[in-house]
Amino acid sequence: MIKRIFFIFCLIFLTGCVVGDNNSAHEKSIEITSLTNSEEDKSSSLEMKSDLWERIRENLTFTLPKDFIEADTYRKRFKNNQHAVNRISKSGQRYLYHTVKRAEELGLPVELALLPFVESEFNPYAQSIYGATGIWQFLPATGKEWGLKSNWWYDGKRDVIASTEAAYGFLSYLNKKFDGDWLLAIAAYNAGPNKIRRAIKKNKTEGKPTDFWSLKLPRETSAYVPKLLVLSELIKDPTAYNVSLLSIANRPYFSIVKTPNQVDLMQAADLAGITPETLYELNPGFSQWATDPSGPHYLVLPLGVSDRFSLKLSSMEIDELVQWDRYQILKGDNLSKIAKKYNIEISVLKEINQMDNDLIYAGKEIMVPRGPAWAKTFLPKSKIYKVIKGDSFWGISKKFGVTIQDLTLWNSLNLTSPLQIGQEIKIFSKYERVRGKTPTKKIRTLLYPVKSGDTLSRIASRFSIKVKDIEKWNEIKSAEIIYPGQVLKIILDAGVGK
Repeated sequence: MIKRIFFIFCLIFLTGCVVGDNNSAHEKSIEITSLTNSEEDKSSSLEMKSDLWERIRENLTFTLPKDFIEADTYRKRFKNNQHAVNRISKSGQRYLYHTVKRAEELGLPVELALLPFVESEFNPYAQSIYGATGIWQFLPATGKEWGLKSNWWYDGKRDVIASTEAAYGFLSYLNKKFDGDWLLAIAAYNAGPNKIRRAIKKNKTEGKPTDFWSLKLPRETSAYVPKLLVLSELIKDPTAYNVSLLSIANRPYFSIVKTPNQVDLMQAADLAGITPETLYELNPGFSQWATDPSGPHYLVLPLGVSDRFSLKLSSMEIDELVQWDRYQILKGDNLSKIAKKYNIEISVLKEINQMDNDLIYAGKEIMVPRGPAWAKTFLPKSKIYKVIKGDSFWGISKKFGVTIQDLTLWNSLNLTSPLQIGQEIKIFSKYERVRGKTPTKKIRTLLYPVKSGDTLSRIASRFSIKVKDIEKWNEIKSAEIIYPGQVLKIILDAGVGK
């Protein structure tokens, strides 16, 4: 009798560039302490509030100095600008509750939970021109330093859960390094601790104060902390800006469910009763058709479907989950041919099999990935439609009740290439996807720091976009109002601007 899998699925929670330091990693850890009775009472009272903004408002402590003459420069973006303020609520819908909850659990200032607004507008796919990625904008080296691995399967910098833990660990470490000064720690998160140390040393030599407001720092960093504090000020009293904050529910948007090992993401979406696109949107760290075989072993699911997912997954046979098969090499085989057959990159095949070169021998065996066993028997059957005169992508998609994206995905088509009469188009059910082809993000967000001499026209020309689009994406009312150090959001097609 085939053994079924029995395991307990634990719900773990309900729920500018980051520059690293060169000190040893063992020093960099968050101590998660248990809450005292008074802290537990406070946490319970915060949970009872219906609006997340109200919960945040009660814990805000950082303020802008009254003599900070540039404050109005940063306030300008939100004053009487309801559209810009609405975007804040919209971008915080999915992940703000999680960053707030974790900050509270770790005893950190709630202002830290707002940093992803400044870094990326909570967009896990946001990438700076320097390669910083994710809602916390970790550079590859700093991400690696703080335990965010990156490989063919997975990028921890895009994983909202993992990157939040890493960011809070890094910020706590910086806070200790700068003697408990959170503003210096936040500035160091942006510019790197070495730049802040040098600025402090210079001020000491010149007999000047060494607080954040007294240091001469790069323009982007000098703007970074005020942006956060203006946002805090807005949340504390939106009426002072003549705007209102759209409510965000004070409850988890998602749940985090442990998985037994590697999981096929298309299969997981089916078990949870959600679309593959929804699953990928909540799990941006995973880059391929399955989770990373070496972990992390969890999935982020919409609140309310985790029980269904756990129940269905626990009833499955072990051979229905993702596994690795032993493939016997045939005469005439090479790595390229095998990789194509199993829809995997050659470098991954070599990594899995610990190969130093491309040499393989007939009769020997190598490990290859395999999807669930049922896929061999029940792989979705396609209809073949032949293009006739007058057909278009839109017309065919409407005829069969699917999307244009489905047609291009199923047939590896390019929308810029016209359809040919007699061309054969594969049509699947609108609920099915071809295994091995993951939904791709058609656009990407680039974060561009304005440099001295830049104009919107020059920036638009560099990225082959329109000035009015830059103004729209960044709520710029006048093309004249940009300044060095300001970070602009640029939205590009996936293949543009590499």
